[in-house]
Amino acid sequence: MKLPPLIYNSIGKFLVFALLETACALLIIKSSIVQKYRIMEGVRNVQSFFWEKGTAVKKYTSLSQSNKDLEEENARLLAQNIFLKDYIVKSQGESKLEELSSQLKDNAGDSSLTSYSFTLAKVIKNTINTTHNYLVIDKGRRDGITEDLGVVTPSGVVGIIRGVGEKFSYVLSFLNLRQSISAKIGSTESPGTLKWEGGSIYKAYLTEIPLNTEVAKGDTVYTSGNSSFFPSDIPVGKAISFSVENGAHKKVEVELLQDFSNLDYVIVLKNHDKHEIDSLSMLKPPSPKK
Repeated sequence: MKLPPLIYNSIGKFLVFALLETACALLIIKSSIVQKYRIMEGVRNVQSFFWEKGTAVKKYTSLSQSNKDLEEENARLLAQNIFLKDYIVKSQGESKLEELSSQLKDNAGDSSLTSYSFTLAKVIKNTINTTHNYLVIDKGRRDGITEDLGVVTPSGVVGIIRGVGEKFSYVLSFLNLRQSISAKIGSTESPGTLKWEGGSIYKAYLTEIPLNTEVAKGDTVYTSGNSSFFPSDIPVGKAISFSVENGAHKKVEVELLQDFSNLDYVIVLKNHDKHEIDSLSMLKPPSPKK
């Protein structure tokens, strides 16, 4: 297919123009230091612009890995906190700080120092819009996960594992009307029942608190440790207000620390003493003598 002569002429003129412009630029660069500097400065500015954008893109694409690293670090610190408290109790306070720090560093996954071990898992699915919410995580039977393990984050309790597959597990969320945990106000030893009652995903209620237990706005609510699912003193929320129920107990409104709408990684806690604790809990008291 032949092109019209007018197009040929236009192409020819453009090529001649481009050639002349290039020749002029080369002559200016060679003959004038000032012009050469300005032209090179413009080239460097263009290069810097693309380098800057390239760095920004690289940083953005690495955010996912950075977030994962932070979650893993948080999990490690939470686990070490549990190890530390449990170790102190078992050793009856006979330990030196340097020795303990060394043991924690060298045995971060050693269950001989604590009743608990942990596994970091990624949240695959998370529901928050029903009254029976749940999660699916990317750890299962092949990772040593079993049913009835507690799931937490550094911000609080997430739920309990109720179903396990080969590669994934089903977690009954704390945001579930069937779920409740044992918790306490501050440093008191009086446990109550912390339960989500529907509605806001940021609030729950701590009930069955004795009337003589002091409650103030802003008091931290912790796990009590009165279950085999979660160790004691994991912070889960802040007291907002309280009321007296039936003249017998206090009911505390609690603002949850955990944002369930923003769950990425969670920590699965395995209590190595759980089977023994649960088996003893099933024993029936002896019948009274007649």
